[in-house]
Amino acid sequence: MSKRSFDQVEDSNIKDKVAKLAQESSTHDVAKTQALLLARLNGAALPSQLHSLDQEYNTLYKLLKQTVDSGESNSCLLIGNRGTGKSALVRTVLKDLEKLSKDFCIVKLNGLTETNDRLALNEIARQLAVEQEDQDDRSFSTFADSFDYMLSLLKSGDKSSLPVIFILDEFDLFAQHPKQALLYNLFDAAQSAQNPMAVIGLTCRLDTLELLEKRVKSRFSHRQIYLFPSSNFGQFIEIAKGTLTLPPEHKLFNDSLEELFQNPTVNGILRHIFDISKDIRMFHKICFPAVCRLSERQPFLSAEDFLESSLVQRADSKTELLKGISLLELILIISMKKLLEKDVLSFNFQMVYDEYKDFMNETQVKGMGFGMKLYKRAVALKAFENLQMFELVCPTDIAGKCPKEYRMTKLMLEQAQVTEAVLKYNCPSMVKKWGTGAA
Repeated sequence: MSKRSFDQVEDSNIKDKVAKLAQESSTHDVAKTQALLLARLNGAALPSQLHSLDQEYNTLYKLLKQTVDSGESNSCLLIGNRGTGKSALVRTVLKDLEKLSKDFCIVKLNGLTETNDRLALNEIARQLAVEQEDQDDRSFSTFADSFDYMLSLLKSGDKSSLPVIFILDEFDLFAQHPKQALLYNLFDAAQSAQNPMAVIGLTCRLDTLELLEKRVKSRFSHRQIYLFPSSNFGQFIEIAKGTLTLPPEHKLFNDSLEELFQNPTVNGILRHIFDISKDIRMFHKICFPAVCRLSERQPFLSAEDFLESSLVQRADSKTELLKGISLLELILIISMKKLLEKDVLSFNFQMVYDEYKDFMNETQVKGMGFGMKLYKRAVALKAFENLQMFELVCPTDIAGKCPKEYRMTKLMLEQAQVTEAVLKYNCPSMVKKWGTGAA
């Protein structure tokens, strides 16, 4: 082999290695991007920044910093609708405090999982890693004894002891525990000015303070931080965009994100969410499928994926169920819709069948019923019973000796849902016109 040929082979090998390394790097970058975005969407990672929460952040940060640095015990309640950023705010403050000092302990409780004081106590002990040194000599016969022992540990220190920060998510559910013993003792320990403690409650109920007993309320500091949904659409878009924005080194991805949020389709999806609830988590649900489809071939988010995902999220379960019913069952549902239009709110099978017969007779007279036939009463009754089995039709009174075709029932669908189902159903044009009111 000549020297020139050898050099060509060597150059070819180098190019192949470079291309392979570039491909592996690209795949790795997409995988890292996907992992980071999914972590943000499912709550494992915090957003890049908190939007419009500067005042709330400063208030909570100052309060907890006093507990960590100065040993001042305190309590506070964060109140706001779901999706307004209560959990993200608390986690951001704790994360920033840990950068300054790691000399404090965090105990997280949730009213959905700690449904009684015993479970809450076990969780506190687990997170504090309380070890009973003289376990053989000490035994607790009752829950009250173990509770008193745990509280004595919390109250036994002084201002130089390790601060403990309690985070009570779904705070209003703790108020439903018998005698509110857990809340009373936590607030009492925080007020005792011994071991430094901070009790932070998170709730979406505005009337939470009214749920507290007088003795519990008297030990609460009455500090409240209110969080509100986005006040305008532009702010909501910035929050949504911040969820998906990557660090500055990912310039190409961030540039594509700017274009994505200027797309009318994506703007329409965000406007729909903003008008209905202003809950950013609804947007996060739509983002999941789009982020999961990121790949080397599709390294950027696509507006088409967002549209498809939003249609799936907004799909009505009952309307989707109607896709699988027979044509006769659909016609019976349309007959019920026609009765509802006549202000007949409850009906029996005979009334529905008569409405169906009137439609078929009228269709035959007009000569437009080609390919359609009037089903016998027994067949229609069986279809009506199937609708009852699917719970699309439910009885309004207790079944007695009345024949089943004369038992009063009601339709468990809105008229708009029936119209939407008819439009999606592949049925004869006459049935479609009748069901949508075009005929």
